[in-house]
Amino acid sequence: MLRAAIKFCGGCNPRYDRGARYADFQQRLAPSVTFELPREGVHYDFLLIITGCHACHYEYEEIEAERRFYCTAYEDFEPIIREIEQLIHLREETDK
Repeated sequence: MLRAAIKFCGGCNPRYDRGARYADFQQRLAPSVTFELPREGVHYDFLLIITGCHACHYEYEEIEAERRFYCTAYEDFEPIIREIEQLIHLREETDK
């Protein structure tokens, strides 16, 4: 199972429903990924940053994560899902 942190950009100019998109990620990736709000001192397999537009470029470097995925538009969903599914597959292979 992968551990992921979730962050939302401030939402000053959202162009799609970020909360609904987060629910889509949870639904598609369960039960292989657990999402939580980032906590200090915790290392994550990846950080999912859901922004409302292309203007937010903050990387949240204070959050310890192997990878960072940026969902800046509705159409980013499937490419990110494919990359995370590859990570899930790699984890499953190494856990055997």
